[in-house]
Amino acid sequence: MEDVRKPDAAEIRARLNSHGLKVTPQRIRVYEAMCRLGHASADTVYHHLGEARGRMTLATVYNVLESLTEAGLLVRRPSLSNKMFFDVDTGAHFHLYRQDTGEIIDCYDTSFQQAVEAHIREMMPQDLQFDGVEIQILCHAKNED
Repeated sequence: MEDVRKPDAAEIRARLNSHGLKVTPQRIRVYEAMCRLGHASADTVYHHLGEARGRMTLATVYNVLESLTEAGLLVRRPSLSNKMFFDVDTGAHFHLYRQDTGEIIDCYDTSFQQAVEAHIREMMPQDLQFDGVEIQILCHAKNED
């Protein structure tokens, strides 16, 4: 699993280099924002950057997120709203999605993840290749009556 604690600028440069990416101000800013946010859409990253984005357009943010994903620093996560989210944690885990707030919470249970994947592999038709499992558990705050 990728180290997901909040890296400093030198660590971000080192990660970009180690994943074969040229270090640019845009990549540094976007990856730094993703490390702070954890899970985010391109729109969220763009707005989160505020004045720090400089002359960066939303299209540039999308392109940077895609390059970080292709390099293995981020993972795409589909959502129920048909909006693509990016996740800075590239390791195996699943998510709790709070429908009341839109918050995504990481959950780690290796045995659960392995059991689900084994079950899916067993039931898959022979003509399909298994790519992985995305588990998103829907929840909301309990009403305290």
